[in-house]
Amino acid sequence: MIEAMADLSQLGVSRFRDVRVHDRFGTLLTLLVAAFMLNGFIEQRWARVVLAGIEIALLVVVYFSTRIDGTTRNRLIFPFILLLGVSIGSLLLYEGAGTDTVLGAASVASVLIYAVILYLVVRRVMSEKGVNLETILGALCIYFLLGLMFSTVFHALDVFSSTPIFGDPIARPDYSYFSFVTLTTLGYGDISPVSDLARRVAVIEAMCGQVFLATVIARMVSLYGAKDLAEQIEHAEQGEHAEQGEQTSTEEA
Repeated sequence: MIEAMADLSQLGVSRFRDVRVHDRFGTLLTLLVAAFMLNGFIEQRWARVVLAGIEIALLVVVYFSTRIDGTTRNRLIFPFILLLGVSIGSLLLYEGAGTDTVLGAASVASVLIYAVILYLVVRRVMSEKGVNLETILGALCIYFLLGLMFSTVFHALDVFSSTPIFGDPIARPDYSYFSFVTLTTLGYGDISPVSDLARRVAVIEAMCGQVFLATVIARMVSLYGAKDLAEQIEHAEQGEHAEQGEQTSTEEA
């Protein structure tokens, strides 16, 4: 009786862990979509404060929900705390001073935050052995992370550049717009890079978008096809066993 209750408790814990694992990319994707939408109001103080809070939440969610071993988790503690400190410190300094240097430092901190999260999510998604809701949400997270990371890269380049990298100064929300236009290779219209460095970064982002399709999406399709083939083979084997059983019963009769 006690052993049965222990087995049931272990089963309940296992199911709870499975649910928590499946929910983590959904939470991460929600935060990323919120960060993307807030970029449209980034010139307002409340939006910057909320966006800094979202970046902190992103790090916390990834740190506690991504399946990483204890050694790797311990190694990430200091970088995570450092990034959080730089992000919060830059926000406070910007609200007080508002200099371009502080603004650029905040963008660099955001780039590092998105890069760390992107690395952990890519590693987790590419290690999946099958395709499920978790895998799909993880792929969407990777795409949003690429766009948000490069938008902060373009903003940092523009802040530290002596001349505007787009010819004329643009508003803060336009950086995320330009980044996702580049990532999806829609084609430039109203905003185009003019500096050589910005053009090269734009090419790299467009290549990342294509590599995403060629690796992450292609892997998901192949895993789904392999799973479907395995199910067909299993059904065929079950059918053969059933036929053999019927033949044996007929012969015995």
